[in-house]
Formats: sequence, C-alpha cells, structure tokens
Amino acid sequence: MIREHLGVFAISTTIRVAASMLPALHPYFLARLATSGGDGAATWLALLFATGVAHLILWTGGDFFNAKHVIPLTYEFKRRTFTAVWAEPYQQFVDRPSGKVASYVNDLREHTQALWEAAHYGFLPVLSTIPVYIVLLAQSSSGNAVAYILFLMTAGAVMTAVGRPVNKRQRLVTDRTSNNTGRVFDSFANFVNVFSFRAQRKEVRRNNDDLDELIEHDVSFTYALSAYWGVASVLVRVLLWGVIMGVTWWQFDRGAISLIAMVISITVLLDFTNQYWEVVYNLGEWINRSASYREAYGYLFPDRNVVSEPPATLSAAPELGRLHHTIEVRDLRFAYPDEPDRMVLDGINFTLRRGERLGIVGRSGEGKSTLIKILLGFYEPTSGEVLIDGRHVEAGELASLHSYVPQDTSLFQETIEYNIGYADPGPVDHDRVRDAAHRANIGDFIESLPGGYRTLVGERGVKLSLGQRQRIAIARAFLKQSDLVILDEATSALDSETEAKIHESLLELWQGRAAIVIAHRLATLNDMDRVIVIEGGRIAEQGTRDELLDAAGRFADMWGLQRAGLH
Repeated sequence: MIREHLGVFAISTTIRVAASMLPALHPYFLARLATSGGDGAATWLALLFATGVAHLILWTGGDFFNAKHVIPLTYEFKRRTFTAVWAEPYQQFVDRPSGKVASYVNDLREHTQALWEAAHYGFLPVLSTIPVYIVLLAQSSSGNAVAYILFLMTAGAVMTAVGRPVNKRQRLVTDRTSNNTGRVFDSFANFVNVFSFRAQRKEVRRNNDDLDELIEHDVSFTYALSAYWGVASVLVRVLLWGVIMGVTWWQFDRGAISLIAMVISITVLLDFTNQYWEVVYNLGEWINRSASYREAYGYLFPDRNVVSEPPATLSAAPELGRLHHTIEVRDLRFAYPDEPDRMVLDGINFTLRRGERLGIVGRSGEGKSTLIKILLGFYEPTSGEVLIDGRHVEAGELASLHSYVPQDTSLFQETIEYNIGYADPGPVDHDRVRDAAHRANIGDFIESLPGGYRTLVGERGVKLSLGQRQRIAIARAFLKQSDLVILDEATSALDSETEAKIHESLLELWQGRAAIVIAHRLATLNDMDRVIVIEGGRIAEQGTRDELLDAAGRFADMWGLQRAGLH
C-alpha cells in the first residue's frame, strides 16, 4: 500500500520528521539559557518558544494530513481484503468457519492502522531526534555520544531477542481468540437450535472450555510481555543511566567538560528516556499487532498479496446469461477437493430443452445436491462438461444463467425489499419487487405488515416462517427472470392451500424457461416433463413419471413408499 501511495506516505513522514526534530534542540537551548547569565537569555527563550510553536503547527498539521489521506488507505485495505475473500472459490467458504473469516477481515484493518501508528508516532519521532542528540553530544561530550550509539545497538539486539517469544505467543492468542469469536458468533446465530434443545448450559460449557484454553495462552503471552518490559527497564534505568550519569560526572569533575555540556548531557538523558519508553511501548505494540496481522492474513490469504495481485473477478456483476435452446450435461464426473478419489458423480448425461421441466429424485447422499451445485457454478467438474446451446461454459458463466430457489432460504438481516431485490444486481426497483412478491403469493402478507416492504426480517429471516422465507426466495426468481430456474424442493415448507397457490405461480415462472426441480415429495413431479433418478452418483432411470411407474424400478419403489406413508 505504501508503494502504491508513495507520495502520501512521503509527505506524512516528512512532516512528522520535521516536527520531531525541533524539540530535540531544546536541551541545547535550555543549557545555553541556564548559563547565559542574562546575556542573550531572551534569544534562547525566543528560540524555545518558536520551536515549540513550529512543532505544534507541524505535528497538528501532520495529524490532519494523516486523518485525511492515510486513514482512508487502511479502509481501502479492508475493502481489498473483503473483495479478495469473496473472490475465493466456494469450497473455501465450506472449509473455513465464517465467523473466524469475518473476525479476521475486520481485524486486519485495525491491525494495519495500529502498525502504521506504532511506526509513525512511535519509531519515527525517535529516529528523527537521535541524530540531533548525537550531534549535540558529539560537540559537548563525545564519550556520551559513543555510549548512546552502543546502547542503541545493544538495546535493539536484546529487545528483538526478548520480543520473539512475545510474537510467538501473541499469534497463538490471536488464533484462539478468533476461534472463540467465531464460535460465539455461531452460537448466537443459531439461537433457535439452542432454545429448541434447551442447550444454553451446553453453549456456556463450550465457551468456558474455549476461554480456559485462551486464558492459558494469554497468561503465557503476558508473562513474555512482562519480561520484555522488565528487560527494557533494566537496560535504561540501570545500564544507560548508570553509564551516562557516571561518565558525565567523572568528566565534569575532572574539568573535561563544561557545565553547559553536563546540563545538555543530563537533559538529553531525561528526554531520551521518555522517547525510549515510547519506542519500547510501540515496539511491543508492533510485535503484538504484527503477530496478529500475520496470523489473520496468513489464514485468509496464504502465499498471496491481495494488493499487488488483486482478484481479477468481481469487477462488475455478470450480465444475465441466456439459454436459447438447450443445456446439456455431458459425461460429468466430480469428486470433492478433500476426497479426490471418491466420485460423487460418475458419468452423468442428460439434455434439457428450453421450456422443458426436469425432475431429479433419489435418496439422500446419492449426488442430487452436488449436481445442483455444479449447475449453479459453485464447482468446476472434475471431468466432463456443461454445454449451453452446444457451447462449453465455465462455472462463472453458469452462475449468471439461473434463478435458484433453495429448500432452506437464509435471508439477510435487512428489509424484505432488500432481500427480494437481492436478485437484481442493480439498484432495487420497488415496483419490480412488489410485482415479484405478488406473483410469488406473498405480496398481500408483506403489505399487511406495519412496515410493509421496509420490515426487517431478523437474523437469517427468523421473524418469518419457513414458508414465508421460501416465498421470498420464489419472488427473487420472478425478479431475476432468467432462462433457467433451479428449485430445491421449493414448496416443502408450505401448507397445502399455499402450495396450491404457489403452484400456479411456478407454472407461470416456468413458462418458456428450462426448469430443474429436486423433489423429495414425489407429488411435486406431476408437472415435470421428465424425471431422472440418481443412485450412487449415476442416472439409474429416466423418463416421464408414468413411464417410470410402469417400469416398476427404483422410482416406482419410492413412489409406493411415499403413498404408503413410509417416507
């Protein structure tokens, strides 16, 4: 980020350096004032005042410049990390806890700003004043100048060594803290399950176990940090003070240096000590924050630089894909990345024409949901391909082609209008949202609410029934108006009366479009033109409903079980 915005950081650094160097002249001015005996005292007082005012102007100006130009860059970094996470493939979201990912994305900006402030307000002022101190001491007490140089070299090496355990333990604390944060988020987000099973005590126990482990690591980290501060205190209070005060008095007592030189030496020592504590504090902050930053960044983007290598995707919402004639699945085979040797789908072949409705059935775990994930563009096939109008398409293009109505509709904690309008990549059009809601048979219900379309749906839509959430998902499909509609048992949570009303809407939604419907309730297949039965990742049977019933195969068995009330 610094390389990208070199001018901004150069100006900010220059202002801070100039502001920091001016007070470093004060020990010299004070010494001259104390020994002037009245002659020239006004001059030294004026210089003290002038440099103080100049410091105020530069330092405050630097703060305003930093606020206007540098702080926004830390948010720009968060913007890029958020974008980079959404550019990750679907499997990354399956494999990583969403609460931990969200925690790290939020924390990275805070760590970035803290690192900049530690360097800008902590290290930079001291690095700016040290050359001035060295010059002053070299002119008045060269032995002390050498002592400071040796001290800085020794302290730098010792504090770096002492800081390594702090860094290591801080990374462990960061990892355990993010785990706990993710689990706390997951606990509260699933409050319906917690209350359903009266599992509050279970959640508290799990959180307490997490905290016990976190406390153990945090205590170890605090021990290491205390040792860090202890060593820092010994270095300055015992080593540096002892050497500087002893050498200064010895030189003054022998007449080797003047009173002015002794005053300068002791004043520099006191001022340097204050600066030293700032460095020690900010070095500790740097160690802590850099450890937390590395842990978070390494977890989110291992071996990647999201600034110099930004994701090529997400530049704009893809245009709605078109299906003019057919969608064909040809020799499709697929294995999940974590189980590459187990084919979940093995040789799937079918063709669906525009205007045709295809039902997909099968027992749980046979591959239906995996097939839908591939058609949704969540995964690339291991082998085989999907063709649109005879043309091979990648997952990204597939994702722009369909309207999807899932079985379990999860909503944003936003308004009903926002959730329905989410299907449209552009600004929400209230008239289109209202039309889609009425076509999904939920418009009257929404308008009966006190807030209407501005009503908040609660965490994951908890304020709505499952059937109402499904109708909102169907309204999204009406709004998107794509050529391919994919439904995953989209009416499973509806009562018979509402299902009948929705059924009319679905017939309208399917009109002139290709439709793929996963069905667990086989009565849903009455309006399908064709049905395929998936078993063991393969198509075991396909045909019309009546043809499959006449064949007395697997589909007929499933139909009989449901009619008998066993399914």
